[in-house]
Amino acid sequence: MKKSRIILILLLTFNIYSYAQQKPFMDYVLSWDGHSSKLEVELTYSAAQKDSTVFIFGDPNFGGQTDIFKVVKNIRSNAPEEVKIDEANRRITIYHKGAKKHRLTYEIDGSLPVDKPTTASQTELFRPVITKGILTLVNQLFALDIIDGSNPLVSFSWRSYPENFSYFNSVQPSQTDPSEKISDYYNELSELVYFVMGDNIEVKEYSVMGIAHYCVTTKEDKYGNDLQENLSPFFESYFPSIHRFWNDNDFPFYFLVITALQNNQKELGGGGFGIKNGFVMKLGRKFGTREKYVTAHETAHSWTGVKIMLGEDSFDHQWFGEGFNDYTTIINLAKSKIYNEEEFLHYLNEETLKPHYTSKIKAVHNDSIAANYWTDYTNYGVLPYRRGLIYAFYLDNQIRLASNGKFTLRNMLLDLYALRKAKKNDDILSVDDFINAGATYLDKKELAEQIEHHMIEGQPIDFNKVKLIAEFNIDINNNIPKVNLTEGADLSKIYQW
Repeated sequence: MKKSRIILILLLTFNIYSYAQQKPFMDYVLSWDGHSSKLEVELTYSAAQKDSTVFIFGDPNFGGQTDIFKVVKNIRSNAPEEVKIDEANRRITIYHKGAKKHRLTYEIDGSLPVDKPTTASQTELFRPVITKGILTLVNQLFALDIIDGSNPLVSFSWRSYPENFSYFNSVQPSQTDPSEKISDYYNELSELVYFVMGDNIEVKEYSVMGIAHYCVTTKEDKYGNDLQENLSPFFESYFPSIHRFWNDNDFPFYFLVITALQNNQKELGGGGFGIKNGFVMKLGRKFGTREKYVTAHETAHSWTGVKIMLGEDSFDHQWFGEGFNDYTTIINLAKSKIYNEEEFLHYLNEETLKPHYTSKIKAVHNDSIAANYWTDYTNYGVLPYRRGLIYAFYLDNQIRLASNGKFTLRNMLLDLYALRKAKKNDDILSVDDFINAGATYLDKKELAEQIEHHMIEGQPIDFNKVKLIAEFNIDINNNIPKVNLTEGADLSKIYQW
């Protein structure tokens, strides 16, 4: 009997060990010498299917980079496995042929064309940048998507790297040794991973309301920027302001990465994208008012458009995800005094109201935006920003007036956020949820009509018929509304929380 128990224990132990060994994984090992434009990638992975594994490389929706497949080169597997590449569909198929262990090696070419430097810089944000002294890399530009439906543990480590370079990763920012492995599950990493490495990189850590915040920048650039100095007000006042706006400190950490463009021969603006718990920007000129806005807008997406979104997809109701985010951006810039009154009114009037009311397509239906977003961003891409901001400004004023100043749009948004947190993860927030949240403060039927008429059908708000709070007045010339502050009005008192 004793012998049988020992055998049973051994079998159970073996089964537990076997099960542990069978858990899906994708283990990336990276190498870079600090000088070349080549990143060497070695991927060891488990195979859910016995006969083959299919990977997808690149994502045309990420910055519209339809030719991103061209940066991955020299894709090889170990015998007896064979590789088949379908460039048109960006598919890499590995036929295992009985192999028990699976490893794939390839190179990522981060070089930028020298014949069209400025054009290349305009897409530099959405391409791997690997050049002498600096590497900036997002996982969509070097890692592979696995299509077997598994949720593997994905890990990254560096085998070869310049030891004197600064290093930052967005998975575990406190981990500063590239040789040490960082890991997370596939569905968590799907929201992007960012790596920065270089001899001109500075990483500074702040504590914002008890949360670790990281500021990652290039130290020097051709425009004379001191980016750490430029960004310190965000960590000292803007981030505390927007955390308080949403009553939310539920972040393990936050980071902001702003690095200078590497390949431009004329000045270009700044562009960026959000990553889970952070924001990345590439900058091609002096850090100024526009760059303050972009930084604030994109970091504000941590809430509007990410934690709180209407519909199944960000394109469904961008008037909320982008436009309402724009409004929370500029009022928090004003609250934190990064924007003065002139800058606040300039964005509201010259960047929003005027171009919207003079736009030839201002009244197109909401459904047309997604179809034309990438091909005609200048006209269609900006529509949801402007429509949503204008409606948010209008709605904020109406809630203040209806409640005699007791409530603001912030109260409605906090109610909507509370509803989002009360829902299951796979339940979406709908326009009806938005209307119901607003019905606490305004007439429900009127709210529904406003959204249908102004946000969906696209008809501009007629400010000739709109009353604003006493601190604002509005002039209308040639059907273009212009908002002014009345004498004695103070933005810091209008927007306080």
